[in-house]
Amino acid sequence: MKKKAEYKSAIRSRRLILQAFTQLMQEKELEKITVTDIIKLADINRGTFYAHYQDTRAVIEQIENDIISKMLEFLKEFQYRSFFQNPLPLLLKIARCLEEDLEFYRILINSSGSEQFLIKLKKIFVTYMENDSDIPSQQKKSAEFYVRINFFAGGVINLYQIWFRGETDLSLNDMSLEMSKFIAISTNSFLKEH
Repeated sequence: MKKKAEYKSAIRSRRLILQAFTQLMQEKELEKITVTDIIKLADINRGTFYAHYQDTRAVIEQIENDIISKMLEFLKEFQYRSFFQNPLPLLLKIARCLEEDLEFYRILINSSGSEQFLIKLKKIFVTYMENDSDIPSQQKKSAEFYVRINFFAGGVINLYQIWFRGETDLSLNDMSLEMSKFIAISTNSFLKEH
């Protein structure tokens, strides 16, 4: 019973730390958030923070890793050909995930340190498509494939950035639908050739 209580306490502490960190991201640049800022806002002691995280960078890495894990779960559900022929189901699934915590993602994407994370996210998508997808190896070696997956990964991420910055009136559903149409049309000939 004691272990269960400790486990719940650890989950609660991590949640408080992440909530405080997210709130601080609205007020400060990522690099300027300190452990002291977090523990004051989370109303925990320094020892509790260090029991879970080495420093503020570790908190950022936890957030990034959680998002990357979700993305990889989504990608594993979709095969390459089915994604490019009908990308809407995956894009809608991403939209639903973003809608579950819109304010958090808005803060994260609009924060000063987000560019590095978004580059990392794009690389993970590209690497997944190059290594772990059902793409025939001869396709993976083509210059066309390299250009297309980088173009799509960068384009999708850029459109989400635009949406979260409020630069469009499109809903996430409408954005997903438009991206889906573009991806399906532009890859149709490539898939037929291979």
